Amino acid sequence: MTPALPLPGPSVPVPADRVRLIRRSTRCFVFGILGAVPLLGIGPACLALLLHRQVGEETGEPKGPGGIYSSAAVFYILAVMLLYLGQAGFVLALGFLLSAVQAYLLRRQYLRTEPLDWNPARHLTWWGAWLALAGLNLSGTLILLAIWAVVRNLSG
Repeated sequence: MTPALPLPGPSVPVPADRVRLIRRSTRCFVFGILGAVPLLGIGPACLALLLHRQVGEETGEPKGPGGIYSSAAVFYILAVMLLYLGQAGFVLALGFLLSAVQAYLLRRQYLRTEPLDWNPARHLTWWGAWLALAGLNLSGTLILLAIWAVVRNLSG
């Protein structure tokens, strides 16, 4: 008589479906390209970052943003301080600088990590994530500058 349930033992990781991984990686890249458009690409950028995280989880890549989100937090704190001092030009330059810093951090993380499961389109997810982050950074910078302009005009 055989048992109804399988015997407990070490679980074997299920290999990811390669075709699905390649399609999701390509979709992440396309959403990243669409997300690179400031303001109009906020939705696709969020989808690209979500797909990047999901593909990373499926392939077993180590988690951790590697300072990407903390650099954005520092940028926005510095941007608000600069706007308070009336230096709007520096805020726009910082938006581009933030994208360059995040590109460096993403590249460093890409080179340091190796997924457990092979994904031939892995580089597309990383490009999509960087383009999405660049679009979100520029969108945030433009929104911050627009709010600053409205507040400045209202205060006289």
